Amino acid sequence: MKPKQLESELQDLKTFSTPKQNLEQYATTPLLATRVLHVAAVEFDDIEEKSVIDLGVGTGVLAIGAKLMGAGHVLGIDVDRDALEECKENLETYEPELEVELCLMDVVELIRRYDDDEDEEEEDVEEEEGKSENVKRKDYVWPRADTVLTNPPFGTRRKGADVAFLAAAMKMAETAVYSFHKTSTREYIQKVAVKKLGAKSAKVVAEMKYGLKNQYGHHRKEEVEVFVDVWRIEPPPKAAKRDDNDDDAEMFEQNLRDLAANIEELQLSARQRKDKERNKNSNKNSNNRRRW
Repeated sequence: MKPKQLESELQDLKTFSTPKQNLEQYATTPLLATRVLHVAAVEFDDIEEKSVIDLGVGTGVLAIGAKLMGAGHVLGIDVDRDALEECKENLETYEPELEVELCLMDVVELIRRYDDDEDEEEEDVEEEEGKSENVKRKDYVWPRADTVLTNPPFGTRRKGADVAFLAAAMKMAETAVYSFHKTSTREYIQKVAVKKLGAKSAKVVAEMKYGLKNQYGHHRKEEVEVFVDVWRIEPPPKAAKRDDNDDDAEMFEQNLRDLAANIEELQLSARQRKDKERNKNSNKNSNNRRRW
């Protein structure tokens, strides 16, 4: 599909009816989506017949664009139920309805819970004395796809959300991550991708202007133009290996089973998880006393 045709298709999609400031929801414009999808598809062959994850799918512009560009299985992930409902409505406007799996997931919380090795882990070690929660933190099974597309939050409302999205995307991608970041953070993103996350390569493949509409109380202008970089990041070699005989459909079904298996634990707060662990250990100790 030619860029102008794709952009025209995406123009008719609904955007956020009630954008949420705490999630820094800004609609990915059809122009921005078209540019990244065209680069990924034409210059790197990362879309057609490939499995794709849209991380932070919102109302679905990148996921739908990928599907229109010939992607195979597409999975859209978001923390916002309302956004997923609006995405589903956009999918239903096509005849037949575009096949995109949708999943409710908070990747920022998952990265914090399972992948943050600093203060929180030390706190867990002290409180739980090396018990099973520490082990569980490393056992989360991430969904996988050839290509991950993400337009992450800037990280101003939820500190570190931009890096958490990037870290999660790197765990999910077999071949490449395409991510948008402010041009002003270019040096920082390069450092995070390569030095902290171990990327095999991290390159800016497009530079664009992102028009942010006046949609939140702190906005004073009708629209602000932000310069953004489109990054193509290759995950570490060890994260990119997959058996060539793997079937994409089977892999995606397994992804969804893994997500379902983790959803109950994901929905628990940190305090609830600790209470659950204490109760489990208390019951275990009680059973041991009965045996004696």
